[in-house]
Amino acid sequence: MINRKDYKVSDPGVAGAAGVARDVGLWFVLGSSLLLSLAYCPPFDRIVDDKEFFKYTGMVILKGGVPYRDFFDHKPPLIYFINAAGLLFGTWGLWAISAAMALGITYRFYQLCRKYRLGYPWVLPFLFNLMVRDNLISGGMHFTREYSTFFVMFFFITLMGRSKYRYFLLGLFAALTFFTQQDQVLLLAPLTLCVLFEKDQLSPFNRCVRMSVGFLSIAAALVLYFAVHRSLSWFWQDAYGFNFSWYLTEKKSFGDHFRTIKRVLDHGNYELPFMIALVLGVTSLFLQNRRKDLVAAAILAVILSMSSELMGGRLEGKGVPQDFNGYFLPLSAAVCMLLFIVVGFTEDRMITDRRAQLPFALLLCTSLTYTQLQHGTHLERRKDEEAVHASELAYLRGFRLADHQLFIMLDEAYGYYYNELKVVAPTPWVYQQFWLWYANWDSDQHILRSIGEDLLRYRTTFILMDPQSLVQMRNPVNIRWWMSFLREHYDPVTIPGHPYKMLWKLKETQ
Repeated sequence: MINRKDYKVSDPGVAGAAGVARDVGLWFVLGSSLLLSLAYCPPFDRIVDDKEFFKYTGMVILKGGVPYRDFFDHKPPLIYFINAAGLLFGTWGLWAISAAMALGITYRFYQLCRKYRLGYPWVLPFLFNLMVRDNLISGGMHFTREYSTFFVMFFFITLMGRSKYRYFLLGLFAALTFFTQQDQVLLLAPLTLCVLFEKDQLSPFNRCVRMSVGFLSIAAALVLYFAVHRSLSWFWQDAYGFNFSWYLTEKKSFGDHFRTIKRVLDHGNYELPFMIALVLGVTSLFLQNRRKDLVAAAILAVILSMSSELMGGRLEGKGVPQDFNGYFLPLSAAVCMLLFIVVGFTEDRMITDRRAQLPFALLLCTSLTYTQLQHGTHLERRKDEEAVHASELAYLRGFRLADHQLFIMLDEAYGYYYNELKVVAPTPWVYQQFWLWYANWDSDQHILRSIGEDLLRYRTTFILMDPQSLVQMRNPVNIRWWMSFLREHYDPVTIPGHPYKMLWKLKETQ
């Protein structure tokens, strides 16, 4: 069991001062967490392709649909259920879920820092919020790695605590991580090994059993859900098999990975926290530290937190290395975990002295604080975005469309229309970027034919397609087949005052 003597103050005056300082620090980090989340509240929630798609999946679930059966995607399923839960509670529901999770982590993490007598217990909770809400990395709220990062932090807080349900909860949070973003469970592996082999009254076997029960409590519920809906094969094929067959097949060189990591860390102001944590972590292996095994595990967790970048190239079929800033969001948890273990278990005065910690605290937080101030003072309102005032959307609003009466082809930027009009697409193939990425994707037009069959079966009234997106399809045969189908069954629509034709309407003879 991880043990640490509670901090006690014998002098009533000192105790009172400590209580005031504690309250100020706690309210500061809680207030900061809420304020940072408010920068992404619904009036300022920017329209982003992935977020709009996840909201769409939540809408489909609330209308009785089943993930993978009624919409294709290659993410694990929890992000869809989180979005469904958010939509269930209205416009602010999803924001409230994310903000509440951030607040919960902030409160528990602050209490943990006090328990382990960190010199400045507010620094690491504050740093976590600065990093997880860094718009240059996250791109906003409600992405999969945001929620998986939350679950990683709950795992770590449980790991360092003394709950009698500790091992069950560790397994549960590991499962929540895995079924939100598969690869993020890798960063929990070295910490889990430390848990299994540390000194404890329970044997490693009993600990493993309790963690397995926690993990299976989530896994079994999901398997049962998909089994009841006869969708287990789709669940396995899309959420796991697809990634190994397509998404992870493109590789980068070690040099390209290194350059991507350097660019993203520098761009998002993650570089200083990353370097400080890594340097202090490696240094503490040679200083007096009572849990060097945890330090080594946390260092490895920092590296594994970048697994989304390290596991594949994501070259989008073009052979050009791409930078995906959001892949690095889990560093917000891994960096704070490493810093906590370094400071919480060190016995070297070079680190324990509050005066020595102050420069590190300033270096960790100053640049990120400026980033947040820059973002917070330049917020753009959602209602002012160009997509909200698009001529096509205004035109479609006049028809009071029902489910299956709109299909958007090859441009996920317009996926926002499904949510705005509250309609479900006629086909599961709403996520379509692979036609633009891979020349051998759907080479026999099997998927395109299934889309065409669904459009005719539901007599879908409108198709929205940007002609510039169509020419980006990698396979010319697919372009020809789709245009042939479109011209046979649909006519282009001219919107008054908007000559650029993007809408097609079902022919009256169909």
